[in-house]
Amino acid sequence: MSGHFARTILALGEAIVSERQPDAVTPGVLAKNVSEFLLSVHARMPDFLRPLFYLLVLFFDVSPLLRRGTFFHRLPLEQRLLELDNWRRSRIEFRRRFVEFYGSLGVFGLYSDLYGKDYRYGQPATGRRTQSQ
Repeated sequence: MSGHFARTILALGEAIVSERQPDAVTPGVLAKNVSEFLLSVHARMPDFLRPLFYLLVLFFDVSPLLRRGTFFHRLPLEQRLLELDNWRRSRIEFRRRFVEFYGSLGVFGLYSDLYGKDYRYGQPATGRRTQSQ
């Protein structure tokens, strides 16, 4: 996995956290958790999808190069948010769906991290029946 890929996912995670939790006390920790979740989702993709999404993420990272002179992951947060908004409003279908896909997964990861802790009681379920004593 290239450094550009991981840095782009981290920048995307930071943008998602900034959009959904602008007043977060620990935005860096939340962004790291969201990006780790996104990377784990990518790692678990079927073999035929993983390279395609890898290339899409790299294309997304390179896309602001001509207009802004730098990669997505190097843009300041405000410009990253504008870039995401441009992709959301694009006439090109795959751009809208790319942001929708990663945005939805990022929001799921964010809120699972924030509120999932409320539902953890003891040991996680294993799916096996326990022996009655």
